[in-house]
Amino acid sequence: MGEKNCANPTESYLVGCSNSSTTALRSTGALLLLTVVSGFVGCHGNRSWHNGAAGQSSKISASGNTCRISDEEEAGLTVDLSTDVGAAASYRDTVAGMLKEEKFDEIDCLADRVRSNKERFPGGAWKLHELYQGVSEPVQYPVHVTPEDWDVLLKRLQEWVAALPKSVTARVALASAYLGYAADVRGDGRADTVSEGGWKLFRERTAEAQRLLQQASALRTKCPEWYVQMQKVAQNMNWSETEKRALFAKANKFEPDYYYYARVFTSDLLPKWGGKPGAIEQFAEEIADRVGGDQGDILYFQVAIANDVTCGFNHDPHLSLARIERGFEASEKQYGVSMVNLNRIAFLTARTQPGDAIFANNVMQRIGEQRDEETWTSQDFEMAKNFVAFMGPRLAVEAAADANMKTAEGLRYKASFETPYKELVQQCVRPSDGDVGTFKALTSVGAKGTVEDVRIYWNSPASMCVYEKLHALQLQKATVFPPPPKDPYWVRLDLNWAEFAPVSSK
Repeated sequence: MGEKNCANPTESYLVGCSNSSTTALRSTGALLLLTVVSGFVGCHGNRSWHNGAAGQSSKISASGNTCRISDEEEAGLTVDLSTDVGAAASYRDTVAGMLKEEKFDEIDCLADRVRSNKERFPGGAWKLHELYQGVSEPVQYPVHVTPEDWDVLLKRLQEWVAALPKSVTARVALASAYLGYAADVRGDGRADTVSEGGWKLFRERTAEAQRLLQQASALRTKCPEWYVQMQKVAQNMNWSETEKRALFAKANKFEPDYYYYARVFTSDLLPKWGGKPGAIEQFAEEIADRVGGDQGDILYFQVAIANDVTCGFNHDPHLSLARIERGFEASEKQYGVSMVNLNRIAFLTARTQPGDAIFANNVMQRIGEQRDEETWTSQDFEMAKNFVAFMGPRLAVEAAADANMKTAEGLRYKASFETPYKELVQQCVRPSDGDVGTFKALTSVGAKGTVEDVRIYWNSPASMCVYEKLHALQLQKATVFPPPPKDPYWVRLDLNWAEFAPVSSK
């Protein structure tokens, strides 16, 4: 949520090259990692970041009041993501509006609250991360940003830092904005399309973000989002893989459940940024296995649905769809339903192997008209919905029939079922029918042996005849077959034309 989207994909801001202009910046990476990050590790032992910083102007009262937030703002901050796909966008828009009104105390208080309580949306997204998205982006999707928008935002964030010098939120937000500002000048093209002037501004803006994060690290309150922004600094400065992994390890030690660390690290492994084939798949499996259990599967799912992963490949990443689905289900069980998560898992499953249409159709039915504009266009959404609505039920029927035919009782029932069925087929075969080889027939049988549903995958006059006979028996509620093991019961027959054609020609 609140990231670059698939509906209108833009390239990541990462440098993704070995441009000589970044060499000087990279040389500071190891020193920064040892000096600044170590301050965060030392504070984690007593989890001091859970408490408001001493000396900040806004505090959470014992009664947990709303930080002088207005009723209108409270309404925007509390939209239910389990029923409204726009809840996170509403949250970001609300805090962005508060920033425009220069309600620095109130934003700081809100950030302290969601940070100390580890507040999440249904589905598991951290409210803290969405808050930073709201205050560090000059405009919210899908509005196009202008240079004037950046000027206004940066000035306002600088005023926040000046007004509340002990606010970690203000400095991290300003650093995040400068990184976005760097991405803006770098653009979406290849590294060799960026001018020297562009690289100069890119370096300057990244360096300013780094300076702000260094300042923030000296404050008493520590923030999980600090590491996300420092990871982006590391990417822009082309830190070595060893340095980036060390930073990632420090971040996870500080807050193991802040899955955005894994998403940022994963974005650096994309093939378009020089990542080796299979690197993302290997990393996702590695970190998920390290966590293990449901939490590991949830982490795998959160990495898989990140925009950089779902939209950053020319071809689908070879991630385990079974594990993604397990992670999705575990996430719903632990954190509740998220309309955004439903959209993301539907996007993944609807565009992969046809067999996934069963899962995708079930999810699409739950989504209804709650399309996430940051996931897909209205045209793509409708095409996917129509496709899985057609394929999902068909494949579900086949799966049910195949499962029945693999059991001992299913095989016994099939033996008694196919005799009357073949007699119906024989009645419909004509000498003029061409040889169609083998064909598949699926029948749903009711408790008393009635025909409840019919599927015949055979394109000929004889197949239409068989279908019409079975459909007529269905309307008559006639007892045609032996009672099945359970009701309803799908039976699959794979028939060979050679069993019937010779008889018809005699």
